[in-house]
Amino acid sequence: MMKRGKLYGILAAVLAGTMLLAACDAAGVASTATAPAEAVEETAEAVEETAEAVEEAAEETAEAVEEAAEETAEAAAEEVWEGDIDEIKILLIDERGNSQSIGSIADAMNEITEKTIGVKADIQVASFGDYNTQLSLMLSAGEGLDICSLAFGPTGFTSLVANGQVMDITDLMDEYAPETVEMMGDYLNAYTVNGRQYALPPYRNYASANYLIMRKDLLEDIGYTEEQARAIHTWSELEDVYVKMAEAHPELAPTAGVSGATVLYTGEEFSDYEAFDSLGDGFGAVYTDTEGNVSWLPENEDYVTTENLWRKWYDNKWMYQDMIITDDTSTEIMKAGGTFSFITISEMGVETSKKEATGYEVIAVETSNNKISSQFVGKFGLAVPITAEEPEAAVRWLNALYTDARLTNLLDWGIEGRDYVLLESGEAAFPEGVTSQNVEYHETDFFNGNYFLAHPWEGNGGNFRQEAYDYLMAAEISPFLGFQADQSEIPNLMTQLSAVYEKWSKRIGCGGFNDEEFEAYKSEQKAAGVDDYLAAYQTQLDAWKAAMAENE
Repeated sequence: MMKRGKLYGILAAVLAGTMLLAACDAAGVASTATAPAEAVEETAEAVEETAEAVEEAAEETAEAVEEAAEETAEAAAEEVWEGDIDEIKILLIDERGNSQSIGSIADAMNEITEKTIGVKADIQVASFGDYNTQLSLMLSAGEGLDICSLAFGPTGFTSLVANGQVMDITDLMDEYAPETVEMMGDYLNAYTVNGRQYALPPYRNYASANYLIMRKDLLEDIGYTEEQARAIHTWSELEDVYVKMAEAHPELAPTAGVSGATVLYTGEEFSDYEAFDSLGDGFGAVYTDTEGNVSWLPENEDYVTTENLWRKWYDNKWMYQDMIITDDTSTEIMKAGGTFSFITISEMGVETSKKEATGYEVIAVETSNNKISSQFVGKFGLAVPITAEEPEAAVRWLNALYTDARLTNLLDWGIEGRDYVLLESGEAAFPEGVTSQNVEYHETDFFNGNYFLAHPWEGNGGNFRQEAYDYLMAAEISPFLGFQADQSEIPNLMTQLSAVYEKWSKRIGCGGFNDEEFEAYKSEQKAAGVDDYLAAYQTQLDAWKAAMAENE
């Protein structure tokens, strides 16, 4: 790196040379009055040479100034940490199953963070199937874990806060992460309780939709063109595809899961649906209308209609039958060759991301849109467990992740040159010979940190991040964005409803139930205290609405 003294030396030398050349030039011109013609010609040549030298020196000076300015800017952006190095421990979800080289990613990130924020991180990962167990064991053992991912059920935000397992980081954020606080603004409210910050949501395009994901090669096998597939817009049309797929490819399931926990399908057209705000409820119990009236979701007529659609698919064996017992995601099932399609919540660029994740060309058809609510803003993210031994360093690390593009791209795409290359378009892509099946490290861009800092993946276009940000700004927002129920007031209800959810969620969610089982599910929620749970939500939402009205 060029030091400031070196830059000044270059500038002084160039300027002195320029002045000397100018003086020589002046003397030469003055002598032309009495010189013979040959001397005049020689003087003219000397003047021309002098001008060229001056121009060349000026160009060199400009290059030196530009180079020094760039290096000075880099130095200013990366201040060198002068204190002790704090060591932290992190547990993250391996969302795609491609994190076998997480140690090399941690090393590369540490090369940056030890210099910039004085933090060295030991990063470990666990699959979705193992994460709940592993995190619960670490927390119950009091292991010194400083940062963890937020997942579902017992490791979701509401459960961890209600159980007192994550730390209030409000004051730490103000002191050690002011850049992130300013950048994310009101979106941080998705992970607050009574105005206190307990976690960070990923900063991403919260404007999500539900997409039908279909393998393009299998569509071609049964005679569907891409144009025909993209024109599917009714459930009957989709079921016709499933019938043909079951006949042509009996070795796989036509579909492997549905998603849209806060969308109710009310008619034959995909566009016949209602999106609602579940207020962050993680147990399939809360339905809220646009006026803020809370009611019991399983008693909602449109909910029953929607669940019976999935039930029809399961009974006809169009649904992957092991969905009721497996911990594998729909993406993982497709990657293993087990299904033709699934419905999932995602954002812009879903075809590219699912191609990476599954290894297959896919066609995505939007079935519905979701409102931006605390549930979608507060999906996944990172928290500081109550067992943290270095909470200040942990928050410094979180702030760095959300503001430093180098860290974001390392945690998303891995090592440049090994796991990805950067194209002239600004997009990232797999290097030659590397695929989603054999890459050493490759995760998603919406799971951790700042999605808008990541290189867009090949196929999305170099301007994809700006387009996603514009899409976010134009999306429909729930009137209750920022509300987060304080479930610590109802810990017994939380425990009881969690047990019911763990028992029934997969079976109900994929349609693997009969009438008696659905009634048993409702009865067990009732016995677990769902009426008191809903009443607590209504009371807290009413208080939140009143407080918001006072602040207007």
